[in-house]
Amino acid sequence: MMNDPSLEIREKLGDRNWRLENLYWIVDKRGNKVKFRPNRFQKELLEGMWYLNVVLKARQLGVTTFIDILFLDSVLFSKDKHAAIIAHTKEDAEVIFNTKVKYPFDNLPEWLKASFKVNQDTLRELKFSNGSSIRVATSVRSGTLQFLHISEFGYTCAKYPEKAEEIITGSLNTVHPGQLVFIESTAKGREGHFYNICRRAM
Repeated sequence: MMNDPSLEIREKLGDRNWRLENLYWIVDKRGNKVKFRPNRFQKELLEGMWYLNVVLKARQLGVTTFIDILFLDSVLFSKDKHAAIIAHTKEDAEVIFNTKVKYPFDNLPEWLKASFKVNQDTLRELKFSNGSSIRVATSVRSGTLQFLHISEFGYTCAKYPEKAEEIITGSLNTVHPGQLVFIESTAKGREGHFYNICRRAM
């Protein structure tokens, strides 16, 4: 079906939920290329998300995959929107970008991918001709974002408290009220910014 860009399929492109269930490919835990289909937990995140989202998670639930595909989809299908993903190390930032952003984009149906002109393609950023972009870094302080994902923030708070403070004081201030933020992590002790954020959220 996806090899045939029929009028019916093109009309469905206006439905975000349909896009998330039909357009994107990922590599699963066994190393196989599979179509991304939101699992039960990912669907709960999608249905229950708010502007500011805190996810205290267990591993292997696909939280990072879901958030980053959601952000990729958002910048592809909207003009002048900017997304950033913050990882705790440069190496993790590049892995996240390659597996959660570049791979799903590179494996879009060819007829659809051809409609998205890439103005800039680097190790950590994609900029599109619609004025939108998505990037991965260890911190962001410049620019204005509509979408921000802070990955494994508990780990950053425990191991790099100064970096965590920079994220709180700098990165979060790049997002204006009413935009979309996800802060997610496994638990890492009973202190630090992530612990305090989780306590406030509860």
